[in-house]
Amino acid sequence: MPGKYFAHMVFFQLLDFSDPAVDAFLDYCVKYLSNHDGQVHFSLGLRAVDIHRDVSDSSFDVAMHIIFENRGKYDDYAASQPHQDFITETAGMSTGRRVLDSYIERRITGLP
Repeated sequence: MPGKYFAHMVFFQLLDFSDPAVDAFLDYCVKYLSNHDGQVHFSLGLRAVDIHRDVSDSSFDVAMHIIFENRGKYDDYAASQPHQDFITETAGMSTGRRVLDSYIERRITGLP
């Protein structure tokens, strides 16, 4: 879908949720996954543990949200050496991850 923003959301479940381990994981995310060509948004957050709704997914610890100018910029990011380095550096830090990718059809605010 040329010309559409591409959203890449990854939800990580960490093996160790101690403060030092979480800080190290977040630092790796910023070091290797932010500031890529074509990124228009990058953010990280911890699961809101105070939310207990039936529809709320509690199977993750860290949420990463990246929006790219288009699918091509995402493809470049996915194949990049920093992305590969992140996978290597964080091996064993998470027990799993869920990746949710989508094209942004409508945007309200915050993106150019």
